[in-house]
Amino acid sequence: MFKTLILFLSIILCIISLIIIYKRKAVNTPTLITKYIIVLISIATFRSILHFIYAINPSFLPYDTRSTGDAFILVLVPPFLYLYFEELVVEKKYSNKKLLHFIIQPLLIILMVISYIVNKENHTLILKLFYAAAQLSFLFYFIIGFVLLYKNVWFRKSDIKIVQAQNKLIKNWTLFLYFTALLLFLFRIIFRMIYFGSSGYNHNAISLPILPIIICLKFILTPELQYGYNFLNQNIEKVISQFVLPKLWNTENPLQEITLTRDIQLAEKINGYTKTYIHQIENASFQSDIFRNANLTIDDIAAHIKIPSSHINFVFKYHCNETFSDFKKIVRVHHAIKLIETNYLKTNTIESLSAEVGFITYNTFHVAFKNITGLTTQEYIKRF
Repeated sequence: MFKTLILFLSIILCIISLIIIYKRKAVNTPTLITKYIIVLISIATFRSILHFIYAINPSFLPYDTRSTGDAFILVLVPPFLYLYFEELVVEKKYSNKKLLHFIIQPLLIILMVISYIVNKENHTLILKLFYAAAQLSFLFYFIIGFVLLYKNVWFRKSDIKIVQAQNKLIKNWTLFLYFTALLLFLFRIIFRMIYFGSSGYNHNAISLPILPIIICLKFILTPELQYGYNFLNQNIEKVISQFVLPKLWNTENPLQEITLTRDIQLAEKINGYTKTYIHQIENASFQSDIFRNANLTIDDIAAHIKIPSSHINFVFKYHCNETFSDFKKIVRVHHAIKLIETNYLKTNTIESLSAEVGFITYNTFHVAFKNITGLTTQEYIKRF
């Protein structure tokens, strides 16, 4: 009964998470990260349904059919999980080279099918061969996955606070996901070594969908994970009830104690208007070209949105987690990304791009772009 309930919970969570991810994808820029997650959760959903049917009525689903389907699903998970990690590092458009990750899976399934056709003696031998090959495949992906994450994710750095928070979120997520998957993999190996071929062997422990439940819950509760490192990879539109970059702002309380008499007086005037000011600042940032002015000052923004510059200064000083200088970098890199995505570089140079979005020199643009996206402009261009 416990197993049946867990499987049912897994199916419900998987379906809910797929619906939520699809809705988010419809609002925001579709990414391969999203597609890999959809595939992984779909695989988990199908596997849970398979085991749920078998748990309710074993006679409805022949053991050979369930075992073959289960094996096929499990051998697909490691390459898809690796490709998800790879897309977190450098998101690229689909390439046929990715199909190389799925050459061995059909061969493994053929082995599994053959094991049910041959006699009992050969069945055990071929089954052992299948599990050995599958475990080597799993091990291979865990090794290259570890190297990938160690080099590109777990020690990723940035000077921008909002990017630091993003890096920490994804670091903790990938650490948790990777080592949970690794522990479950080791558990399956040990479990099979102990019980393989014995009368005490069954799937009750190893068929519980622990990892899918974790993934679904995390994606339901933490939508930022869907967009990977590039927090600017969402369609930025004028918003009314929420901020474009919510983690950038603290609207409830000042970020530091207000001690200057001038600022105390300003706080009394601004109280109640903070959120409105932030919406206006973000709208000017992402819906206009004002930040492409290389010599942009707070006075320019104040004149553009018709708010006293002292009020804008107050907002950045006490309610923004970044300095005004870093905020300008974030906005300008966003504009650069949008120009790259609309093929600006097909007829212009990167130096021209840096000047177009408001950077005084190419070097400051290069450093800022790498700091915020985690990629150089050349690496980012290769995604297209």
